[in-house]
Amino acid sequence: MLPEPARSRPFATIPAMSDARRTFTIEEANALVPQVRAVLLQLAVEQRRLDTAHAEMHRQIESNGNPTAAAEGSRRETEVGQIREGMRTLLVHLSGLGVELRDVEMGLIDFPAERDGAQIWLCWRLSDPQVAFWHGTDEGYTSRKPW
Repeated sequence: MLPEPARSRPFATIPAMSDARRTFTIEEANALVPQVRAVLLQLAVEQRRLDTAHAEMHRQIESNGNPTAAAEGSRRETEVGQIREGMRTLLVHLSGLGVELRDVEMGLIDFPAERDGAQIWLCWRLSDPQVAFWHGTDEGYTSRKPW
């Protein structure tokens, strides 16, 4: 599901990792960071486009029956749908990489990993230069610890 147009929110839950899921070493996660960063930056651009188009669409629709405004509102509605579809594609791409997007606004990503034989999440956010933190699968961002 996409974030709401006005504000993105953290994704609600952190699912348990299944045994079949790919796990990353910290080196593999760090090698993937440039690609993940590029997708997150594109998502941020698309989110701003979505917010603008959505607000304009509502402004046009609420313009009291002006035929020109109604046509523009319809065009904006199509644009909103296209932007959302593009964002869905980016989200599917991230999922296909094997990472979990936790918070769009923060650019928070978890990489499934193992530490001392236990499943964990390697935790990275857009402002981090590299993956350098982890937390348990039953914990979240606030519990992250240095690798």
